[in-house]
Amino acid sequence: MIDARVQALLDQLSAWAAGQSQLSGVLLVGSQARGEGRPDSDVDLVLLVKDPQAFLKEFQWAADFGPVSRHALEDWGKLTALRVWYQNGLEVEFGFANLSWITSPLDPGTRQVLAAGYRILFERHSLISNVIECP
Repeated sequence: MIDARVQALLDQLSAWAAGQSQLSGVLLVGSQARGEGRPDSDVDLVLLVKDPQAFLKEFQWAADFGPVSRHALEDWGKLTALRVWYQNGLEVEFGFANLSWITSPLDPGTRQVLAAGYRILFERHSLISNVIECP
């Protein structure tokens, strides 16, 4: 079951994503996607964009989801995350990757992330669904 604070964030994020023309898809991954998130679990997201640096150079957009306490950048290879701690207690990992992250055939790292649980929050032109549903 997803916590009410997390669900409110996901609803807000989905609406925000629809207004971002450079954003092609958003996935919720990990424990929250599996419905196993605890009150202290972070929210893990994968945001598929043409140019991840456009979101990683300046972080003002993160405040669209609430007052920010602090943030940190993390390098995960094909994905760079902006981890944000919000004043309401939520910790959110906004993982930005270019479209090659979801290109078929999926690389082992992407397969591992998806196998651990995912939920599509937003996508343009079935970008994610078409690849994931391929055998």
